[in-house]
Amino acid sequence: MDIIRTTSFLLVATFFGLWLSVYLPLELELLLSFLLIGTFGILHGANDIGVLTSYFQKRGANIPQTGMTMLYIIMIASICAVFYFFPTIALMLFILFSSYHFGEQHWNTTLAGDFKGKPLFYLLYGGLILFMLFHAHREQVVQIVLDITGRDVPSRVIGQLFLGMGIGVGLFFLYFAYARLRTYSILLELFLLAVFYVVFNTASLLLAFCIYFVVWHSIPSLMDQMKFLYGEVSWKSFYRYFKSSYLYWLASLLGTLILYLLLRNTEETLVPGLICFLASITVPHVLVMTKIEEYLKAHPETDVGSNAQ
Repeated sequence: MDIIRTTSFLLVATFFGLWLSVYLPLELELLLSFLLIGTFGILHGANDIGVLTSYFQKRGANIPQTGMTMLYIIMIASICAVFYFFPTIALMLFILFSSYHFGEQHWNTTLAGDFKGKPLFYLLYGGLILFMLFHAHREQVVQIVLDITGRDVPSRVIGQLFLGMGIGVGLFFLYFAYARLRTYSILLELFLLAVFYVVFNTASLLLAFCIYFVVWHSIPSLMDQMKFLYGEVSWKSFYRYFKSSYLYWLASLLGTLILYLLLRNTEETLVPGLICFLASITVPHVLVMTKIEEYLKAHPETDVGSNAQ
């Protein structure tokens, strides 16, 4: 798929999710959110061990997959421990890691070449997405932060961070226009930001997050990983990806299902519990995908976005 076809597909999926949010009762909306996370959301990170093993093999190192699995489990357990003992620090790191990862995933096919400001832009763009969502549901977000960290964050702080990141991203867009990045890319991104704003302010916090996380992050990430592992994006590649990762996916899905069954009656604990769970699997995934991006930069012939400027 080229970028126009892919974006069109993602927009259709987004508006379908938005349509569902208008008609579904809250309980079904929560169930749908967990189903989205449990399928594509978890699946896009279920093959991290296989991807990392492949990365080291491509670099000439042969590391047993068993050892890689143990390292991955230790990382997840460590993150859970940090959330338990240092929840404020853990939550801040989770937001920073997620912001950078969302920005990197969304822009890696558009910002080709050596641009030294990429890391800062990735962080600001991903942060803008997250704080746009937080600002749309700031009262609930303030309560979630209080439940996780025990700290009461004024809602105006969320608005200030949202504004600051918006200004930062806007300045980068002006620079891109000056540097002659293709104009339609900037206009398209402004349109997408407007779409995200409507979705975030219409759907519930959890479903709005799931729409972005699954549709605009997990599915494109799956495509990148298939290109990295198998050299193409196709149903055959998807089957191979699923075949190599379904055991990890089932284990993660079981954990998500148990979490939902334990916390489904109280949304106040459901969302914080989901955040902690996502954080434990997100940080290792970010590190894995960063390694993939490093490899793709050094071997642009395998890059999904190697033709983008």
